[in-house]
Amino acid sequence: MNNVWNFITRNSVWILIGTLALLFFGPGLQEIRTLLLITMIEALALGLSGAAVYAFTKVDFTKGYAVRSLGFIFLGVHLCVGLVVLGVYLAQF
Repeated sequence: MNNVWNFITRNSVWILIGTLALLFFGPGLQEIRTLLLITMIEALALGLSGAAVYAFTKVDFTKGYAVRSLGFIFLGVHLCVGLVVLGVYLAQF
């Protein structure tokens, strides 16, 4: 039960800080749409990272020795997604 409380407290703090920052800066519709697009692309990258871990590894990740390979998979997927977004941006504008 204590772990659940720590999880809720930790996540509620950064969500509250982010909400206050959004209210402080007073973004317009275009900025909100941009933030939602960034969030959607990051969610896609996280999903692709999970799919890559599932598809390309048979390692038991409950052990501590596999953290480095997970980090490289996460980094590689995010670099690929970032380069695709940059390429689409440069092609459109």
